[in-house]
Amino acid sequence: MQKIGYASPVEVRQSPFHGRGLFATVSFETGDLIATYPLLILREEDTAAIRGTQIHHYVFYVDENENGHMRAAVAFGLISMCNHSPDANADFTVDAEAQTVSLSARKPIPAETEILIDYEEFADQIL
Repeated sequence: MQKIGYASPVEVRQSPFHGRGLFATVSFETGDLIATYPLLILREEDTAAIRGTQIHHYVFYVDENENGHMRAAVAFGLISMCNHSPDANADFTVDAEAQTVSLSARKPIPAETEILIDYEEFADQIL
């Protein structure tokens, strides 16, 4: 039986910024979809329970209700390894209905470059 190989466009490596990070194995142009990953959306109570834990550093925030309570989601896939930069080269988009998060190139990303996202208003809480 012949095995069919799949070369991933991203991989996890040691990061000069913080521990491990996500790196491009191919080049991306502005607007290119890098990948889409499934999400497990947590209830508000579960989101509150993970604050102060290690997993809090790896979640994506989905939405906030009228009382200011938020729901977070755990992403299944390598996107959780993206480090933060206010000068990010990639963007992420959470789709609560589809229960996915998509990663796309904000600007050209050469192969071998770390893929960085902006944690936005959550950067101070997470870093």
